[in-house]
Formats: sequence, C-alpha cells, structure tokens
Amino acid sequence: MTQTSTIRQSGGAEIICLPKAILRTLNLGVGSKLELTIQDNQIVLNPVDAEISLEELLAGSPKDALALTDEDREWLNAPAAGKEIL
Repeated sequence: MTQTSTIRQSGGAEIICLPKAILRTLNLGVGSKLELTIQDNQIVLNPVDAEISLEELLAGSPKDALALTDEDREWLNAPAAGKEIL
C-alpha cells in the first residue's frame, strides 16, 4: 500500500498526517507510539508495542471470571504448611 503525505506546520512543529487506511491496517491510532529511524536516506516508522498493565488487562475481563470460587476460599483459609510469610 503506497500513499503520500505532506509535511505541514502546526504551531512550532512540522507534522506528517498518516492516512486512516494505513493506521487501520496496522491497528494504530492517536497515542500509538512509533520508532523513527533513517535507513538508506529514507524515514522508517515502526510501531512500538505498548506494555499492558495488569489493571488494563483485567479491565477487559468479565467480572464473573474474577469471582472467588469455593476452591479459592479454601486455599485462602488454609493454615500455613511451611515457612510462608503470614
């Protein structure tokens, strides 16, 4: 997929607008991070995988999947069997 962009002025910065079709293809959007390098006198942009926090990962989980089961409660209430820190 080849498309062209124009360098524009925005405040004190020069910006390049990326076509929506390219962003959709790469699953990118506002806030996505890109690594910028120069190779053979060409600008190369590579998406940077964002680290997902545990909170973000759990936010997408169904609430009932996080409910304590009887087995969980039994384990939580069991007496220490070794040198666990209480």
